[in-house]
This record gives sequence, structure tokens and C-alpha cells, in this order.
Amino acid sequence: MSSFRIGFKKIYFPNIIFRLMRTPTLPPNQVAFRVPPNINKLDIRDYLFHVYKLKVVDVRTMNYGAKRPIKKSDGILRGKFTSKYKKAIVTLAEDFAYPPPPDKSELEHYSNRAEIDRLRFRRLAGWKSRPQRLNMRIEMMKKDS
Repeated sequence: MSSFRIGFKKIYFPNIIFRLMRTPTLPPNQVAFRVPPNINKLDIRDYLFHVYKLKVVDVRTMNYGAKRPIKKSDGILRGKFTSKYKKAIVTLAEDFAYPPPPDKSELEHYSNRAEIDRLRFRRLAGWKSRPQRLNMRIEMMKKDS
């Protein structure tokens, strides 16, 4: 009798996000990724081989620190917070072809995103944002009472 049973094999998917960075200055067989800072070169090579079947020749990494806003003399913070990350430049055995950039016509429904968010949420200083429909319900309840 076999110890293999259908549905009982455990499959683990990586909980890692690799962001492909378009860098036109690199040679065609090199690719740049933005990876989490806790990933090492061996993990990067292993991930790309097992998930995407890419044959990796070399991996170079660079660590970038977090940036914090500067507090000016008037007490206002200038700039914004950025988290730390690692940039990995991977040399592949064969040339890499970038996927085509997205077509602008496909992204038209995202052009009004700021306006939609402004209408959906009302922000007050120091308060959580509330959906507009909840605010309308509260106002209607105040009018009824």
C-alpha cells in the first residue's frame, strides 16, 4: 500500500514579494528586483529558479535604509516615511525580455481615483476616515429625531 494519498500533500508557496524594476541601463541579461531586506542571495537564486524557472548566474544585493521626514523649526514635518528595502541585481544565463508596459487606454478607469476616494471618505484631523454613506445615515438620523 502506498503512503501517498490524494489531497494530503503539503505545498508551500513563498510569502515573498519581488518587484521587478525597469532599469534600461543594465545589460539584457541582467534584471533588477526590489526584495525584502531579510532575503539573502541564496534565497533569491532559489526563488527565481523554483518559481520562474530562471537560471541565475550571479546575484548582487544592495541595502537601502529607511528615510524619515525632517522636522523644521516651525514644527512641521517635511518629507515622508519610506521603509527599508534591498535591491537585487540578478545576472541570468539568457537575455531577459521585460513585459510590455501597461496600455494607457486600459487604465482610464483609474484616472479618477483621487476624486473617488475624496467622495467616499471624509477626513477630519485626528479622526479615522468614514465612508460618506455612513455620514449621510448619521445626518438623516439627526434630522428624524
